[in-house]
Amino acid sequence: MMERLLKNNTVVKVIAFFLAMMLWVYVTGDALRANIPEVTRTFRNVPLTWLNLDDRLEIMHIPEGVDVVLNGRADLINEITPEDIKASVNLEGLSEGQHRVFPKAEVPRGVRVLSFVPQQVAVTLEVVESPQKPIVLEITGSPEVGFVMGEPRILPGAVFVRGPRSMLARVDRARATVNVDAADGDRVQMVPVQAVDEAGQVINNLVVNPAMVEVLIPFSKPQKTVPVRVRLSGEPAAGYVVRQVTITPATVTLEGAEEDLAAISEVVTELANISNATGNIFLELTLSRLVDGVSSLFTGKVQVEIVIEPQ
Repeated sequence: MMERLLKNNTVVKVIAFFLAMMLWVYVTGDALRANIPEVTRTFRNVPLTWLNLDDRLEIMHIPEGVDVVLNGRADLINEITPEDIKASVNLEGLSEGQHRVFPKAEVPRGVRVLSFVPQQVAVTLEVVESPQKPIVLEITGSPEVGFVMGEPRILPGAVFVRGPRSMLARVDRARATVNVDAADGDRVQMVPVQAVDEAGQVINNLVVNPAMVEVLIPFSKPQKTVPVRVRLSGEPAAGYVVRQVTITPATVTLEGAEEDLAAISEVVTELANISNATGNIFLELTLSRLVDGVSSLFTGKVQVEIVIEPQ
C-alpha cells in the first residue's frame, strides 16, 4: 500500500510540500526568536528559603526576601512572576553564631541569574535546647457555694520546653490554667501548657511537649475530723472497774456545712452495756445519728474493747 502511494507523483508532491512548510516554519521561528531582544529585570523581595539546617540549631534571624536580577529574552522575562523564582541559602555545616551566606536561585529555563541584592545575606543561628520544667497550675473562678477544693493532681507533672537558648532563658514556668467556676464535684480536664515569662506573658515560638496535660481537682463539702466516744450504760460487778476503752477508729471525718461542723466536737456511739461485767467486753457499735446536713465519711461499725479488771 505504502509502496503504491510513493509511486504516485501527486502524493509525493503533497508530502514534499508539507515537509517544506514545516522546515520553513521552524527556520522562520528561530529567526524570529533570534531577533527578540534580551532584557534585564530585577524581581523585588523574592521569598528566601533555606536548606540543610542542622536539627540542633534554629534560625534567629534571616531576611524574608532578596532582590533577584535576571537576564533573558524579553518574551521569557515578561512571563516570569516572583513565584517562579526559588531563592534559597544553604546552611549545611554552619554552627551557632552569625554567618554571611550567598543566595542561589532556581529560575525558568532560558533565563539566567545575573546577581542578587544583597549579594550575601546575614543569618544568625542558635543552639536548640529542651529542658524539663515543672507545671505550675493556675486556678481561676470559684466553686459552688459550700464546696471546697482538695489537692489538685497533674499528669504528667512536668513538660519539656524546646527552643533557642536565649528564648529559654526568659521562661519562668510552664503554666496550665483551669477554670473551676460553679464546680460541685471533681473536675477532670485536659488543658494546654504554655511557657510564660516572669510577668505571665506567653513566649511564642517554643515547643512544649506534651502540649496538653490532664488535671484532676477534687471538690467536696467542708470536712472536719473529730474523736469518737463510747457511751457506757450500767456499772461493772461489785469490786470491778473499767480500766481502759479502746476504740477503732478513734476519729472520724465529717462532711457538711461549715456552721454545722463548727457545733460538733465529737461523735458518740450507741450505748455499750457493761452492767455486772467481770471481764473484758468486745463490741461492734454504730455511730449515733448526726444532725441533718452532716454525714460521716466512715460508714462502718466502730470496734470497741472495754477492759474491766478487779479494783
